[in-house]
Formats: sequence, structure tokens, C-alpha cells
Amino acid sequence: MKLLTDPAEARAVVPRPAATTLVVRDGEAGLEVLMVRRSPDASFMPGAHVFPGGAVDAADSAADASALCDEPAAALAERIGAVTETGAAAPAFAVAALRECFEECGLWLHGAGVEAPAGEALRALRARLHGGASFAALAREAGWPLCTSALQPWSHWVTPLGLPKRFDTLFFVAAAPPAQEPSVDAGETTTLAWVHPPAALAAQARGEFQMEFATVRTVESLAPFATQGVAEICAHAARRRHLPPLHPRLQMGEDGKGLAILLPGQPGYDGVALQ
Repeated sequence: MKLLTDPAEARAVVPRPAATTLVVRDGEAGLEVLMVRRSPDASFMPGAHVFPGGAVDAADSAADASALCDEPAAALAERIGAVTETGAAAPAFAVAALRECFEECGLWLHGAGVEAPAGEALRALRARLHGGASFAALAREAGWPLCTSALQPWSHWVTPLGLPKRFDTLFFVAAAPPAQEPSVDAGETTTLAWVHPPAALAAQARGEFQMEFATVRTVESLAPFATQGVAEICAHAARRRHLPPLHPRLQMGEDGKGLAILLPGQPGYDGVALQ
């Protein structure tokens, strides 16, 4: 991917809001998280293993979508918006997370006490979503709420300056819905797997499991919970009170070759030219 070295050109690329969900379940070895592999032909992170997610669409912030959320907009703005510094835009991030999860891996996330779709009904709804139907309209027709309450904010990343595609992404954590099996969309994603965080990191270190920087850091953040369960990690996420956006910076090598990604506090971060 070509880097933008001209400061004015780089700053003209405004990060697009996006949402990603860490769908977790209890496995034999401990915590497992769902990951999908992006198509080798994808325009962004081709071939990489990522979590289900994507850009926030205009429809995600529409009034009909907000009306279907199982939490009031004010509660979402406080529970997610204040914690992640996204404010009133928080409901759109949450709806996008639910929509992208359903679109990319076929899971309709929901909270306790909600009878969610399963089987053929679920597959039919997903096919209509892929065909261009509104996520909110499908939920209303089926009589199911958009369970933003199933999502807990986990982290907030902003793509560095200098890249031609940039995203302002909220990462959420959510329990895998029972009685549902994930499946790829055969378009943006080609394979999926439930992975144990330490195993994913070991495979990545061996060059067998491609992940990009923010994904690696996110899997690393899950590793301390690897022997714990879904209830523990979701409770931990719910207790967090401040997840400010992380702004990595790109540092070129002295010879103009090679590229390092630096985080706040790391040596050289404050001296990066493009910031």
C-alpha cells in the first residue's frame, strides 16, 4: 500500500467511522474469539485474519435504527460514547457492529431473554441483507430488537496518518449467541475460525496466521483472559470507564525503507514527522 508522505495530502484523508466485534465463547482450552480471513482480493488488509467488522453506514445512525435499539440513545451515549470519546455517535457505532457481525459471519447478537432467529430464518434474513435490504427494516419485520446491550466497548483505534485508507474504529466484545453457527459470506471473508488468543499469537509469530498491527495488539489484550470465561471478560469490559482513541504513528527508516508503527509512550513517537 502506497504511503502518503505529503502532510497536506495525508491530513486530507479523514478516518471513516468503523466498528469491530470480538465475539467470544468458552472453549476447551479456555477463551476463544471468532476471527475471519479477508479475501486475498480485498482492497483493505487482503488475506489478513481480522474480527468481524466494517465501516459505519449512514443507515446505522438513522432514526429507525436508533428506535429499534434495546437501549435509549442517551444511555448508549453514556455507556459507550463517554467511555470511548465518541459521544452522541455511539449508537451508530453499536448498530454498525451488530450489522457487520451478521453480514460477515451470520451471527445475530442478542442479550439474555431475547428470542433471536436461528436456522433457515436467519439465513434468509442474511441473504436479504446482502441483497441490499435495510438492517433496521429486517429487524423490525422479524420483531427482533437491535441488542446494543450485548456489546461492551473494548478499545478505540485510529489508523495512522500517511495511509490512503483510514478508519476510526471502536472494538467491542460480545458473547457468542447460543444456537447459532457462524459462516463466511464468501465475498469479503473466505474462512473463519474460533481461536485461543495464545495459539493465534504463536501461529502469527511463526508466519502461519497473518494479522495486522491493531489486530495483533487486540489479541494480545485478550491473552490475560485466555484461561477465564466469557462472563469474566464481559464483566471486565463493562467496568472500564475510559478508552480514549489510540493514535499509532508511522516511522520511516533512516534510509527511507522499512516502516515502524509506534504507540504513545514508545521511543520516537513524539518525533515522528507526520503527525
